[in-house]
Amino acid sequence: MSRRVLVALDRSDHSTKALDHALDVHEGATLVLVNVVDPTRWVSAGDAEGMDSYYSKELEESAKEASDELLESAAERARERGVDAETVRLVGGPAQSILEYLDDEGDDIDQVVMGSHGRRGLSRVLMGSVAEKVTRRSSVPVTVVR
Repeated sequence: MSRRVLVALDRSDHSTKALDHALDVHEGATLVLVNVVDPTRWVSAGDAEGMDSYYSKELEESAKEASDELLESAAERARERGVDAETVRLVGGPAQSILEYLDDEGDDIDQVVMGSHGRRGLSRVLMGSVAEKVTRRSSVPVTVVR
């Protein structure tokens, strides 16, 4: 069975470095390129202080199109280097969506490669770290690239 490496992508430089790392280090593996689209960009349940709930079909479609473009661009980079690549767009919270995907596909994924924004201190506490959450809870090895 060939190796399959999940590469988590967003639009950050750290994500690009993670893809480069996966292309350099995991030669011969199939890259499973994953982007998570967070629905909080187009839907809100509102709140108790008077903010109404909303849903924007245009924002949803725009976010999904941007995700597909990101994934296809990354897949094309991989193919140019002779690497097989698959693309997967997930919808949800980034860390949770990646972990759920790993649970569902766990036997087929050998490694995760993802970038880290390198936040420290209060910003890390307040914003959390997708890379940290995935690393702590993943059932497969995770390489974090900075």
